[in-house]
Amino acid sequence: MLEKQQTIREEVSISGIGLHTGNQTKLTFKPAVENHGVKFLRSDLPERPTINADLDNVIELSRGTTLGAGDVHVHTVEHVLAALYGLQIDNVLVEIEGNEPPVIDGSSAGFVEVLKSAGIVQQSAPREYVEVERTIVYHDAENAIDIVIVPSPVFRITYMIDYPNSYIGTQYTAMYDISEFETEYASARTFCMLSEAEKLKEMGLVKGGTLDTAVVFVDRELQENEFEHLKELFGLQNTEVMRDGGVLDNRELRYENEPVRHKVLDLIGDLALLGNPIKGHVMAARAGHASHFEITKKVREYFKAQKLTKKYQTTLQKDYVFDIDAIHKIMPHRFPFLMVDRIIEMKPGEFVSGIKNVTINEPFFQGHFPNRPIMPGVMIVEAMGQVGGVLLLNSFDNPESKLVFFTGLDEVKFRKPVVPGDQLFIRVEKVFFRRNICKVKGTAFVGDTLVAEATMGAVVVDKEQ
Repeated sequence: MLEKQQTIREEVSISGIGLHTGNQTKLTFKPAVENHGVKFLRSDLPERPTINADLDNVIELSRGTTLGAGDVHVHTVEHVLAALYGLQIDNVLVEIEGNEPPVIDGSSAGFVEVLKSAGIVQQSAPREYVEVERTIVYHDAENAIDIVIVPSPVFRITYMIDYPNSYIGTQYTAMYDISEFETEYASARTFCMLSEAEKLKEMGLVKGGTLDTAVVFVDRELQENEFEHLKELFGLQNTEVMRDGGVLDNRELRYENEPVRHKVLDLIGDLALLGNPIKGHVMAARAGHASHFEITKKVREYFKAQKLTKKYQTTLQKDYVFDIDAIHKIMPHRFPFLMVDRIIEMKPGEFVSGIKNVTINEPFFQGHFPNRPIMPGVMIVEAMGQVGGVLLLNSFDNPESKLVFFTGLDEVKFRKPVVPGDQLFIRVEKVFFRRNICKVKGTAFVGDTLVAEATMGAVVVDKEQ
């Protein structure tokens, strides 16, 4: 796999109609500097605002992936992003005249062609991959959707769809390397059922949708008196008998399993919103844009935690996130006031779990109490606070340069004494965080028994003040 970032050599444009608006629109790809990523610029607006192709800017997923920032939107970006991801182009500015790219033929082939004509050049900066080292799972039982990503040295996709339509039925495809995208997947067109397409057309939606921009599958028996209506809606040409399960207008498929190949195209475009390419094997069943979005969020959470772990943990382990050596790099506390021995689980920005081994050698047992050693409640709260401090790791560029000061404690409860030989399992969840003010909820267990809990307010300050 490529180890350096890439951009295009020169500016290049492509024009056409937008799928939803039916308006003429123009897309211009421009070279960008290293670490720029992919950004969309609305050149038709006076302020020329830009929107990063990022998960945080996704605002709608029902009939495609829509990005937005404030009142500025760009619809149906997945085919453009799939072309960039498939050609391994990391940095580009996409200027767009309008609020959606041209639909072209409903695939990514037009974008691939024009990007290749611009030339692809390697840059100096290294490319950072999301290296999947453990299984990541998304499961939607209600809709029978499953997406699983397992470790793999290269990016692979296995996709299965299952439609009641007899022509589509159950289809399967496997992409073994991203290099297959251009020839095997880029030209797979979007598809829908006739009943769905009729409703959208009659509602005045998908104004740019025609039989030249999508494959429409017949999902009911057609009567001869319907052909004039269908001709008006879709530009129907062929009025031969079309049975349930056929392709409207008897259009030919580009691949026998073109629908599932287009699903792969959509998945690649949605995964591009990570901003980093993946090394992992993605296996999806009966998925779509909404579930693609959910698994991509899970991958981003995993990637954030992975980056933090690699920054502080010299030897990566499967059973925990940070050992005591890593904790020393992160936390300013030292003997006798470092109250966490290991971080065992972490979801950056949401929760963190750690353990504190309580031994008779703790200095506070000398006076609390000489004949009956009990861990002071304030020390349990301090341990919860120190574990919670790890939650701030992804909130600042240099967390080791920060200190966390308690500002308040609420709902503090001590339910059972903690004694030498106990192991505290501590979980801290974020309640609120904005700028340098935060509130977290901590719980401490010994085995399955809750021994303490508290809601903690804190402020984050620089060490040097």
